[in-house]
Amino acid sequence: MDVSQYLEIFIDETAEHIQSLSDNIMALENEPEDHDVINEIFRAAHSLKGMAGTMGFKRMQHLTHDMENVFQEVRNDKIKVTGDIIDVLFQCLDAIEGYLNIIKETSDEGTNDNEGIISALNGILNGDTAPAPKEEKEAEAADAAAEASVSKTAEHEKKYLTMQIASSGREALKSAEESGKVIFGFTVYIQKECLLKAARAFLVFKAIEEFAEVVVYSPSLQDIEDEKFDLDFSFFAVSDHEGVEHMLTAAKTVSEIEDVIGEQLKFESLTEAAGKTKAPELDKALPAEKAASSTAAPVKEDQAKSSSGAAKGKPANKPVANRTVRVDIEKLDALMNQVSELIIAKNSLVSISSSDSGDGTQSQSFRDQIEYLERITTSLHESVMKARMVPIESVVAKFPRMIRDLSRKLDKKMELYMSGEDTELDRTVVDQIGDPLQHLLRNSADHGLESAELRKERGKPEVGSINLKAYQEGNNVIIEVGDDGNGIDTETVKNKAIDRGLVTPEQAANLTQKEIIDFLFMPSFSMAKKITDVSGRGVGLDVVKSNIEALGGDVEVKSKLGEGSKFIVRLPLTLAIIQALLVEVHNELFAIALGSIITIEDVPVSDIKYVQAEEVINLRGIVIPLIRLNQILDIEPPDPEPESLTVVIVNKGEKQAGLVVDNLLGQQEIVIKSLGKFISNSKIISGATILGDGEIALILDVNTLM
Repeated sequence: MDVSQYLEIFIDETAEHIQSLSDNIMALENEPEDHDVINEIFRAAHSLKGMAGTMGFKRMQHLTHDMENVFQEVRNDKIKVTGDIIDVLFQCLDAIEGYLNIIKETSDEGTNDNEGIISALNGILNGDTAPAPKEEKEAEAADAAAEASVSKTAEHEKKYLTMQIASSGREALKSAEESGKVIFGFTVYIQKECLLKAARAFLVFKAIEEFAEVVVYSPSLQDIEDEKFDLDFSFFAVSDHEGVEHMLTAAKTVSEIEDVIGEQLKFESLTEAAGKTKAPELDKALPAEKAASSTAAPVKEDQAKSSSGAAKGKPANKPVANRTVRVDIEKLDALMNQVSELIIAKNSLVSISSSDSGDGTQSQSFRDQIEYLERITTSLHESVMKARMVPIESVVAKFPRMIRDLSRKLDKKMELYMSGEDTELDRTVVDQIGDPLQHLLRNSADHGLESAELRKERGKPEVGSINLKAYQEGNNVIIEVGDDGNGIDTETVKNKAIDRGLVTPEQAANLTQKEIIDFLFMPSFSMAKKITDVSGRGVGLDVVKSNIEALGGDVEVKSKLGEGSKFIVRLPLTLAIIQALLVEVHNELFAIALGSIITIEDVPVSDIKYVQAEEVINLRGIVIPLIRLNQILDIEPPDPEPESLTVVIVNKGEKQAGLVVDNLLGQQEIVIKSLGKFISNSKIISGATILGDGEIALILDVNTLM
């Protein structure tokens, strides 16, 4: 059986189960007696085992099966959860994740049997276990009796007797019997925890087809493949040989199958069950009351009504379908590109409408249609952006486990506190923010937090705190990573910079705290006293800075010696379509993201002052440096120089600067187009956009300019 069509679903759902297991094992470490958590872990391990078995990943199935066995004993209070068991369980998770990574790359699980981990799991199972309490045994007996009762009830619900059969199916059954073959009817019940129902169904068909040919399905084969059925399905099969037991046994060996009911039938009995005495017409649903007159046991009236109702396609109390759907990111990208082209077309029409000659030749209806199109494109853009937005929870959910492992590896007591995990970002940003955040958290754990002894001397809590906080601020998302550790010793950083020849002692004396801290973001500038596998290899904060700036964001640091540090990451909500201010510098067009702009000022030249030979203005008590765009962009200055300057005040975190431009052309929704490698050496330009009149405007990167 080819199960490759289910591979993507398997990968997605396995990743979700791994994260669920990680969260619940973390919770179990704090509350070892919490039976709700224990049951969740058991269910997740059970589901993973079934999924791996279906896909043919035997090593992964073996490992999760042994995990399931351990938790079966934990559920029955025969094994108590200890720190050692938690460690083994996390090793299991790492091994499962290893299998998943190989499956992503090769569609195969690899050759690692993880014998050491499986041996550890079996060691847990073989340890001394207390006998189950009397109440537990009685409960188990009651559960077994209940299961037997359910099975007995199911045995009477022979739904194959009430199947709707098309004329072709009816003829196939009739001709098969006339040619000496035997007819068999089956109803299969799937466990409610089953995730891949269609895969289970096809495994049942495969098992039956070792002995017989399946000829009629209910629901249809296509509906079964599309999982358009609840927890049971029925079918007829024909064979040259009598006897149903070996087929039932084969079907029941398929995992996650609750029960299989089946028997040998006569075509005549089906017509009797349908209440027909002559030419059988089985196209309609067959009443269960008539089914009782053949080989089936008596059926209660309410069961009969239920069966008939199901056959007519009107199931009672049908569960509400999942209201989310997985969409390939490439499809969303294609949709975004189409929206981008629509916005460019809209801008073109707006450009035409604005070129009205003033003689009234342009009709009012045309202008109305332009306004309508503008509303539609804006609404469509917002809808697409919402479809692309995902909570950062998918990235940060793995960090509590990472901090737990670092706590043990570094022999420091620490706790991670997270808030704002539901803050949403564009999918492309979320996919790339994981590594920078991981670097910052490892930096806090290794460099930031002191040892327990030193914290005690300083009167701090023995357990260090690391905080990860996310929130939206305008068109940006802010992610703060902080700790209550030692903070950054700027004197030590400054001396290291002098030793490496980055600055002279004289220059270093005039550096601000921020300028000193900025050295930490330089390549290979590490303050670690020794190289470990946690940090200190000279690749950390420089990677953070470059990755975040590549996303159009920036990072700044606040630190106080002895009290802790905070890294503030600022990211744009989206990288595709933004609101921008169009400006002109000596007849050349540029765009500045509206989210970076604070205000626009008209500044007389006489108000310009100088600080260390640099132009600044004093704006309502704040000294703001000026950036002459014509100088930065190598454009000829205006001639003659005007008496007053148009200054766009922009910010990067708490810093402000004034961009000097010649003219303002107004606000516009623009589509960001990447320039690729053409001018990759210029970080000042972050992309380009096509305007309504076909002109190209370069987009200025405010962070780099500042």
